[in-house]
Amino acid sequence: MLNQVKAVILGIISILIFGLINQLVLIISLVGFNSLIKSYPSLASWNQIFTYFVGGIGFAIVMLIGGFVCAMLAKKNVYRLSAIASIIGSTTSLYLSLQNEIFTIIAFLFIALGVLSSLLGSKIWLRNFG
Repeated sequence: MLNQVKAVILGIISILIFGLINQLVLIISLVGFNSLIKSYPSLASWNQIFTYFVGGIGFAIVMLIGGFVCAMLAKKNVYRLSAIASIIGSTTSLYLSLQNEIFTIIAFLFIALGVLSSLLGSKIWLRNFG
């Protein structure tokens, strides 16, 4: 039981830490894209698509890492624990990012993407190391 709690907690911590790194990468890439828009104004219509694309890929990678870390520590119920860590980590991260805004359909899609990515990270761990 204690091992499972450790797995979930460390999965959440890794999601939050790598999530912050993901946000930094997203901000840097958006600054670069906005600089590109100044030279090529026709790209301005792609700004939101670029944001969701880069943010979504980074978020999926973060959740994959979280699932991987959770699977490393969990002895049993790996997929369930990974999904729990992913749901808690992603909702916490999105809640802090939204700042008093309500959860939108896109936010729920990101949570679903996070759970799927976390389960994939667990599967990769079990297939290669478990």
